[in-house]
Order: sequence, then C-alpha cells, then structure tokens
Amino acid sequence: MSEGRRKKLAGAAVIVLLLAVTGAAGHAFSGRNSGILREDSGIVVKWHSQSRSVFMDILVEAKPPVRREGVEFAPFEVVDDGTPFPANQEYSGVQCNIKDTRTDMISPGQSDGSGTMEEVSTMELNNIVVSVPKGGTRAFGVPVFSTEYYADGEQEAKDEWHDVEGAECPEFDEGMDTARRLIREGYFQKPLEDFLLRYPELEPESRAYRLILTGGGRTDREEDDTSWWELDYVLVTTAENGETVAVAHIDITRVIQAQGYPEWRPAAYRIWSAESGYWRLLEDPLSDRGKAWISQVPDMDFSREDAVRAFVEEQGADFDLLLPGGAEREMDWSCRKEEGFWYDYLIWSGTTDTYELTLAIPLMEEGAGGWYMASRIRKEAADKELCRHTLDVMRKTFHEIPYVHIVKQGESLWSIYLEYGNGYPPYRDFGAFVKSLSLADPDRIYPGQRIAVL
Repeated sequence: MSEGRRKKLAGAAVIVLLLAVTGAAGHAFSGRNSGILREDSGIVVKWHSQSRSVFMDILVEAKPPVRREGVEFAPFEVVDDGTPFPANQEYSGVQCNIKDTRTDMISPGQSDGSGTMEEVSTMELNNIVVSVPKGGTRAFGVPVFSTEYYADGEQEAKDEWHDVEGAECPEFDEGMDTARRLIREGYFQKPLEDFLLRYPELEPESRAYRLILTGGGRTDREEDDTSWWELDYVLVTTAENGETVAVAHIDITRVIQAQGYPEWRPAAYRIWSAESGYWRLLEDPLSDRGKAWISQVPDMDFSREDAVRAFVEEQGADFDLLLPGGAEREMDWSCRKEEGFWYDYLIWSGTTDTYELTLAIPLMEEGAGGWYMASRIRKEAADKELCRHTLDVMRKTFHEIPYVHIVKQGESLWSIYLEYGNGYPPYRDFGAFVKSLSLADPDRIYPGQRIAVL
C-alpha cells in the first residue's frame, strides 16, 4: 500500500512505546504473512506467528464506502460460545524455521518416462526439504507449506483489494468480557458494513454473514513487565457452491502496560480485507489453477502402511484440510501404493461434486511424524496439469534432513556428543561440538528440541 494512503499516529513517544510492546510481544501479536492453519467453526482460520508491526502506528486512509439508497444489510450473526480465555496465555505453536529459498535444477520425470531438467525453488521447512516448480506463490507456516499459481488477473485484483482500517474503541477498555458482550450486541455491524461496501463487485449487501470469534486471551509477561489482551474474529459468508469463505479479519488489542509503563491509549481494532476470499467469490472456475501443499498431522505416526490406510479410510473427506468448510463431503476414493526415490507413498485419489483431490502420504521411519502432501483443483478447471506436476515434484523432492537430532528424555549434550561428535571432524572436542550447535542456551536442552548436527 502506498505511503500516500497511510497516516501515522501523532506523537513519536506513542510509536516508540508501541514498537517496544509489539516487538517484545512477539508471537502474541498477529502478522499477515506467516502462521499456522487450523480448522475452526467449519472454516480455515489463519493463526499467525509473525509479530505485528506497530498495532496502531498507521491508520489507513481507506476509500470511502458507497452506500446505495434503500439497500441495507441484514444483522450479522455473531458466533461466540462463551469459552473463557486463559488468564495468562503463552504462545504454544510449533516454531517454523524456514531457511532461505535456493534455486535448483532437477529432472522430476514425466508420465511417459522421459525426463527434462527443470528449475525449481527448494527450501527447508523445519527438518524437511521440499522443492516446487518456479512461478508458484509460496505461503510458509506451521505446519503447512503451500504453493498456488495465480490465475489471470488474480494478483492485480488482490493488490487492489488489499485494505486495512484501524480505530480506537475505548468502550472495550474494561476488558475482554466487556468487548465480547458489546460485539455480540452488534458493535462491529456498521464498521464492517462500511468496510464491505468498498467492494461493490461482491454485491456485499445481498449476502448473509457470520462474525466468528477465533481466539484471544490475556498475557502478562514478567520478564519485561508487559501486559495486554487480544481478541481475533473472522467474518465469513457463503459462496454459491456452499463453501464458507472469509471476507474480513478483525484483531483487537488492549495494551495494559509496556515494559513497566502504564499504557494510556484505549483498546484499538483493525479490520483486514481477505483478498483471497474475495477472489474465491468471483473467480471463474475454469481459470482455477489449483493448490498443492505439504502439512503434518500432529502427534501421528505414518510409518506403518496398515495403520495409515485405516486412519485415512476412516477420515475420508474429513481428513485434515483436504476440503474447505462447507464443501460437499461425499467423495469417491481409491488408494494405490507407489515407490519413490526417498520413500514409498500411499496415494489416494478422490472426486467430489466440486473438486479433484490427491492425498500422498510418505511411509517414513517411526518418529518422523505424520507428514502428507495434497492437491485440490476444481473439476471444471481448464488446465490441471500444472497442479498435478507441482505435487509430483513435491513428492520426488520431499525428505527429512538426517542430521536434525530430536532431543529425547534423559539426554544431555554430552550423550549427544558421544553419539555424533566424539572423535569425528570438525568436532575436535566437546567444546567445539557445543559451539557448532549455535544453541541459544547451551546449558538447557529439553525433550522434543531439534538440534541441527552438522
């Protein structure tokens, strides 16, 4: 967004203080470009791990809404089941360590057995290596890595639709319970109407909406005397094919104190446009180029073929993120086994009334986790080969990095040194081994920690 559309808050002291808060808050504040995906209330909700820039250091001079005479929105349904949030929440998401993307040349092979060299983007996701054909747009997060190829005009439309509006809401200053009650009573009805009216191509007045509470909590951080609470909502509507589509996100934050200093500003909110949702509502199905992604089913072990088959057959169309919320779940489903360069794969193929799906699960060694690859493309799409080829390249390049050691209960750096480094260059001694690990705190390791052993 251009600088001409931005208006900075008055007062350098306010900005400096908020920078200190948000920089220290880290994972508690939402970002827009990285995070984990989770299924909540029948939709895919983004939970972000990237820290916000200043929460309200920029107020957007948004284009004004266009109200038409005699046209009104129906009241938005607010979905909040009253679940209490933690009194002192801590970020518990899995850390996602993605190394710089590099360019490689590989020969993935074609269906007729021929092979040609192809330029790919290769990256490391935690301890997993994967490559995708050049030209895809990559979204990184935990535990998901995905790649999509833009349809004609999609990128330009998303750039045009990107919008953020911020405002203070002193009515929320009493706390989360007061804010939730006021929101249930319709606090955001008018701001969201005005926000949606910036996109007349969606015919926003004709749609029904639900405003869904997706998370929140209070954090009191002792190490720097910083306290805040936050709430997150998503506004969804229903597409013509019955799928649930996000059209806006709201985050609300009240900073109580920042590094020991009382925060004098009231609670504030931001409304974010959901450009991908807008495109889904307007996209011509023929121009859909599909989506391919890699994800991990937490706490699952996909090493035994019989157990994997049983698990997937039981899940069917409800397997993890295969289908978007509201999509038809009735599916024809078949499975085959294929040998691969790194792993053998169980591959399911299925169709619903809307999508062609592929699910590929590598049979990795015990303890490697429940990884899978998948692709989804609409049945009427004109060109499906790009999506299929992307998934094929991902399968042929996907593998676990062998030198990542997962700390087990009772292990110490000394025992790990005896396993990997004793007498083996470049580890001349224990001190050199510990230094090579580049640990933040060499005096403390814990079960489940991943250590890159060179």
